[in-house]
Order: sequence, then structure tokens, then C-alpha cells
Amino acid sequence: MTTASPSSSDAWWLDGHLDLAYLAVAGRDFGRPADPASGCVSYPDLREAPVRIALATLFTEAKAPGQPGGYIDSSDVEGAHAAGAQQLAWYHAEEAAGRMRIIRTVADLNEVAAGDGRAADAPLAIVLLMECADPIRTPSEAQWWFDRGVRVVGMSWGYGSRYSGGNSSGGPLTSQGRELIAAFDALGILHDASHLSDASLDGLLAATSRRVVATHSNCRALLEPKERHLTDDQIHAIAARDGVIGLNLYGAFLAVGRTPTLDDCIAQVERVASLVGRHRTCLGSDLDGGFGPSGLPTGLRHPREYARLDEALAARGWSPSERAGFRHGQWLRVLRDSLPAGQ
Repeated sequence: MTTASPSSSDAWWLDGHLDLAYLAVAGRDFGRPADPASGCVSYPDLREAPVRIALATLFTEAKAPGQPGGYIDSSDVEGAHAAGAQQLAWYHAEEAAGRMRIIRTVADLNEVAAGDGRAADAPLAIVLLMECADPIRTPSEAQWWFDRGVRVVGMSWGYGSRYSGGNSSGGPLTSQGRELIAAFDALGILHDASHLSDASLDGLLAATSRRVVATHSNCRALLEPKERHLTDDQIHAIAARDGVIGLNLYGAFLAVGRTPTLDDCIAQVERVASLVGRHRTCLGSDLDGGFGPSGLPTGLRHPREYARLDEALAARGWSPSERAGFRHGQWLRVLRDSLPAGQ
């Protein structure tokens, strides 16, 4: 069977998880290609894919005071807030300088998605994703972050937060966590399940009827039985909320005890597809998210190599429209249904 190659206007990517501000605060120069010995994410690197849109994080880390994005623990309310606000300010400064565009509305999203992508200096467009909600000092402050562009939030990173248990800490939602979910729902903020503990994901699903996504998570059935990975039941639950699951390219989340390959990536994608359909899969790479290119699968260690994912899906019988869905279409659908309309 032959498959059509994607057209130049269609062959672009929406990456569902990149820690851009964290990297910048840590010293990454986004104006030049990253040092290939340690990284692969910068504006020129992403343009090679091309990545036109990314869900870009405000990533903060408990138990890391003095480090980029770090604060003492969940009781360090002001430290967490300052760490998140510092990264938010970097995004706003990049936008003011014309190097980035923050997508706040469906109108913004549609304008970026409709572009032909040919301008070599077109700014990267981002949707702001908060990874761990500790920077939100109280549930009532969710409005402040929304007004400044935050549109997606995962309540915890691995260590947990004031609001929920994390995949390393375990534990349920807190009472403040349930209040925060209600605040997010009132604002239309999209829920990200990727780092929630099993108990907190159960609590989230019980507390809201709204859409839930996993921006950068793989399948527990193919990996170690750790809460960082999604069970089949969790995948079904996310799909039942019209959510999607973003493929995480971190090697340790693709294969255990060996160097992962492109086939391991496709196995993850096809596992999700076999459970809930090809329209539930997308990309959430997490490139340079605490690991460098050596931590990625062989043959997939730079954004320019995303095309190999597309080629591998074509070889397995995915249609051009299904592959376009994986590249960007599924994220576009979810975001169009989640963002405020705009003008």
C-alpha cells in the first residue's frame, strides 16, 4: 500500500510538552541551536521539525531550593509562586520581543494553525501549561494565572503539591485540590493528568466532568508498574472525557533496561490506539526535560527526526489524515474545544 507524503503546509507538529522557560532560566540560549552533547531544544532546533505550536510549561520543583524552578516544599508558598512567576515573566518577555506568541484563545490558535509555516523567522506559538500547581497560592489565585495566559494545569509534579499527590509521592487530592479543580472548571482551564498519583487521578475524575488529558505519558502495560505511566483503565477514562494522550520520548519511559528505539515509540502509540482509537494519540515529547539527547530513542534524538515517527506510522497503515492527527490535529481539536473563543 502506498501512502501520500504530507503536504508542506500540513507537515508541522504540535508538541504537547516542552519545558522551555525552565531551560531558559537554567541558561539555555534559545536563539541558537542547542549544544548536541547536552540538548536539542531551541528556536532553530524546533523550527527544523517544524514544531509550530507547543504546550510550554511553567515547571517548578519542590525539594530543589536555589535551583531553576526550585522551592523548598509545598509549604513554601511564596517560593513556589516566585519560581512560577519567574518563568511566566520569561514567556511574556519573549512574546514582547517578537520571538514567541502566546495562544490565549481559539482565534489565536486558528490563526497560527492556518499559517503556511514558510516564514523562517515565524515565532514559535505556545499554550501555557503549568506543571505542578504549587505556584498558585490559593484556589482563588487561579484567575490571576489565567489572566496571564495559563490554559492547562497539572496539579502535581512527581513529589506532590498542596493540591494533590504526585506519581512519586502517592496520595489523594486535598481539600484545597478539590477547590482548585472547581476554580479551573469555572475558568475553562484544561486538566493535565500526567504526574498525578493514581489516587489523585481518581479524585480528579470524580471531582470534574470536564475534559482531562495526559500531555506526556506512556502505557504502564508496556513498562514497569509505576504510577508515572497510565494504566489501561486510566487511558479509557481519559478517552471517555474526550481527552488525548501525548507520547513521551524519554527513553526510560519507553524501554526498561535497554536503549529504546523508534519501534518502542510506535508500540506505545499503537497500544493507546488499540484501546481507544488512533484519534486519542498525539505527541508530548518532553525533550530536554531533565535529560539530553542520549536519553532519547535511537534515531529520534532531535526534533528534525520527528518525521521518522510519521514515516513509521505510515508503514503501519495509518492514513494521511490519521498521521496529521498525530502530528497536530488531535491537540488542535482538544484546544479548540477548551480555549476561550476570542475574536
